[in-house]
Amino acid sequence: MKTKSKLKRKSSLTEKNGLYGWFFIAPFVIGLILIYFPVIINSFRFSLNDITMSPEGYSLKYVGLKSYKYALFTHATFVRETVSLIGELLLQSPAIIIFSLFISVLLNQKMPARGLFRGIFFLPVIIATGVVLKADMSNAMLESMNGSTGIETNTTTTVAGGFDISNIRAMLENMYISSGVVDYIVSLVNNIYSVLNYSGVQIILFLSGLQSISPSVYESAKVEGANGWESFWKITVPILSPIILVNTIYTVIDGFTRSDNPIMALIDDVAYNKMNYSASSAMAWLYLAMVVLILGAVALISRRFTQYQDRD
Repeated sequence: MKTKSKLKRKSSLTEKNGLYGWFFIAPFVIGLILIYFPVIINSFRFSLNDITMSPEGYSLKYVGLKSYKYALFTHATFVRETVSLIGELLLQSPAIIIFSLFISVLLNQKMPARGLFRGIFFLPVIIATGVVLKADMSNAMLESMNGSTGIETNTTTTVAGGFDISNIRAMLENMYISSGVVDYIVSLVNNIYSVLNYSGVQIILFLSGLQSISPSVYESAKVEGANGWESFWKITVPILSPIILVNTIYTVIDGFTRSDNPIMALIDDVAYNKMNYSASSAMAWLYLAMVVLILGAVALISRRFTQYQDRD
């Protein structure tokens, strides 16, 4: 009888917490249903119809998958740009996650002006939003940093972020590291500004997870003879694995929806410059399907490594 009463109280608390969750996301759900859902439906309708504009409005003529075939097989750059973007994000996303975890571990240590350093690493998130982003688009320094590609040619080698790429490549090759790994590392060095710029939110999430780990867990491991490296892999990473999953999904979504995303710019160009709303809607839906498939693959792979704490 006592056990049944305890389970009932626990179930009631879980339901109460669930209601709190719905309360906090209610504005988003209401906005999605009343504002975005009709737009989503219209976008899908546009992708299946030819649109004829007139002073009175527009008219639709059903053409089926014509616009989807145009996007996949006729348009000159849509498929190529999409594949290129996927390849770029597959290289950049792991670097962002690893860099964010590394920085968050450092920022979680006791040090002078720790709050200041945390704020500095979050500044790019503020800079990359709203009016500040538009103001910085004309900033010569920002354009120079964004334009630092560090691409090597047969005659010259550019310098990205103060690092001489040729020296880094030569050092790695002298260590007999495979050419594929060398190319990946050089690519990360070339894009270090982008990695830093898109790591702010992930660092904050990792910090919140690190602060939730009781110091007594590390003390017990130290008493048992574990060193810092073993504690990191046996304690920190397993406990943070749910946050690693969240950060991975966030990083993928952020990469596919950035303001400088070439696919989104292409869709806007087809819609507003070429005035082909049917094709742009089809491209948007194909792009959404691709993002959903990639997120599904990330979730399936991560499930094997994600460990959730039992709080019973």
